[in-house]
Amino acid sequence: MAQTGTAAGPDAAWGERMGTADRVVVGVFVGIPFVAVIVSVAVLWGWGVTWHDLVIGAVMYAITMHGITIGYHRLFTHKAFKAARPLKIALAVAGTMAVEGDAITWCADHRRHHQYADQPGDPHSPWRFGTSVRALLKGMVWAHVGWTFNNEKTNQRKYVPDLLADRDLVRVGQWQPLIVLLSYGAPAVAGGLWGG
Repeated sequence: MAQTGTAAGPDAAWGERMGTADRVVVGVFVGIPFVAVIVSVAVLWGWGVTWHDLVIGAVMYAITMHGITIGYHRLFTHKAFKAARPLKIALAVAGTMAVEGDAITWCADHRRHHQYADQPGDPHSPWRFGTSVRALLKGMVWAHVGWTFNNEKTNQRKYVPDLLADRDLVRVGQWQPLIVLLSYGAPAVAGGLWGG
């Protein structure tokens, strides 16, 4: 049965189409970092970048990415599944290794983001400064990193009282500085042990 685009159908969730200029801007912001990594590896190959570095980087990326996407986002923010205690702690540590903050702070910000998605109150909306290309460039910087320097922090008692009551997450948060050092040190140690 075909969808009609009524308020009850999924078509109602979509707004107007993105213009060509907007798609180009998004493509540039997505494409440049990807191309920069490839070019950097190609330029530095044999001058400090080896297969060992790529493997260690890929493993660290997989660990931290799963810590954020599965742990921080799906498990802690949305309660999408239940995890045994060792898995819960491992995901919290892996997420902390991504250096995006502890699980409690991250989830408070993300729950607030879902409450106010792209509206006033959203801690990291790229639309914060408007819709012109200049405003979107400023908004892109804000959404990716600028908001992390904002001194107005999300009220954790309001957004994550369940996580504040979790002693394991509180403890992992207290160990955050050491875990971050581990995140930076582990690749260097692994590289030294593996290939010298």
